[in-house]
Amino acid sequence: MQSITSPRRRSPSPPSHQQASLASKRRHREKRLYEASHDGCVESLAQLLQEDRPILARASVTCFDETPLHVACMLGHVPFAKALLAHKRDLAMELDSQGRTPLHLASANGYVEITRELLQLEPRACLVHDEDGRTPLHLATMKGRSNIVIELVKVRPETAEHRQSHGQTALHLGVSHNRLETLKVLVETVRDGDLVKAQDDEGNTILHLAAAHKQIETVKYLLQRSEVDMNTVNINGFSALDIVEYFPKDFKVIELRELLVHAGALRAIRFPTSTTHQAVVDNKNEENSTIVVDLASATLPSTNTPPVKAVPPPSFSGKIKKQKGDKHEKWIKKKRDSLIVMLQLDVLE
Repeated sequence: MQSITSPRRRSPSPPSHQQASLASKRRHREKRLYEASHDGCVESLAQLLQEDRPILARASVTCFDETPLHVACMLGHVPFAKALLAHKRDLAMELDSQGRTPLHLASANGYVEITRELLQLEPRACLVHDEDGRTPLHLATMKGRSNIVIELVKVRPETAEHRQSHGQTALHLGVSHNRLETLKVLVETVRDGDLVKAQDDEGNTILHLAAAHKQIETVKYLLQRSEVDMNTVNINGFSALDIVEYFPKDFKVIELRELLVHAGALRAIRFPTSTTHQAVVDNKNEENSTIVVDLASATLPSTNTPPVKAVPPPSFSGKIKKQKGDKHEKWIKKKRDSLIVMLQLDVLE
């Protein structure tokens, strides 16, 4: 039987001296391009484009970590970034290895002029999420870049509605990172009451987070805003005041409690049925009855504050002490009455 043999594959021929020389020159020019990006040298960029016109197009394909525009936006080289965009505007939508556009980097670092240039060319970059689910607005808010926040929201107001994976808005991030001035700018620029009331996946509003982080000035500011509902309850049945009541007492906690109570904040156990939000309640309660939430089994919002031991709320502890006192007094009275009866019997005998 005749065997069939497959044809031999020819091994690739080694690159010629000329091809190796061309590849070496390209690598050298790419190295010079990155050096020019780090230095922000427009003259070097112009020279490279004369020597190798497709160099920027090739960089878009071969640069997986970051493009020259990413480097320029990260370091704040305004003329260099403008020169790159003038020759290849689609660099504005290229992603680095973490899914970030150049606008992410310019926003996080607070470079207003580059941010404006990028927004003018590609306003869609506002809506791009990186691998952590963050838009340029998220990063600008976390870093406290108020001037960048204004630029981003002005161009694409809808970017303020975008949430991270746990349902956090840019406002939640502003509180979590204690950026009060940026929070004020965002609230007053967007002017969306629903956004101010927004709850994350755990049901926490920005007031919940401010209370949990013991941010007195932020709580003061939020209590002045008519859009803030101070008695919203998260999915664990906590209002902002409940969170404060559960902390060990210190000067900050006492001041926070006074601020909330003075503004009309309530404990969840005192809410009428009609004012609760997101609470798990017993539907058998009558319409005007109060709702009792099991606070001891609930979980506080995530913070960097060390966990504390749950104790009965102050509104309960007074009743508990009173009940113990009443029982003790009744016991003493009963023993005293018994002793008097026994003495009377001895006298009669």
